[in-house]
Amino acid sequence: MAGHPAVDYLIATEKPVLILQGDKDFQVSTEKDFALYQQICIGKPNVHFKLYPGLNHLFMKSVYGRVKDFKKEYKVPQKVSAEVLEDIAEWILAK
Repeated sequence: MAGHPAVDYLIATEKPVLILQGDKDFQVSTEKDFALYQQICIGKPNVHFKLYPGLNHLFMKSVYGRVKDFKKEYKVPQKVSAEVLEDIAEWILAK
């Protein structure tokens, strides 16, 4: 990934882009990554963002909510949030 930074693609692309993240994601930061992508894409109508409260990196409900427990959290059987699946389907159908 270092050889092909996502930022370069986001700046250059005219294709539709959907960027989603759970706010309890311990692998990608809302303050650094999500906010940076939003800043980079200001004025790009082809890029859409959505942040999901209470969801982790797998778009499942955060059970523990602590960084030290994220590996344990991924072992809890769950399903991807229906809201995320609906949002992705709506976005695809709208394109």
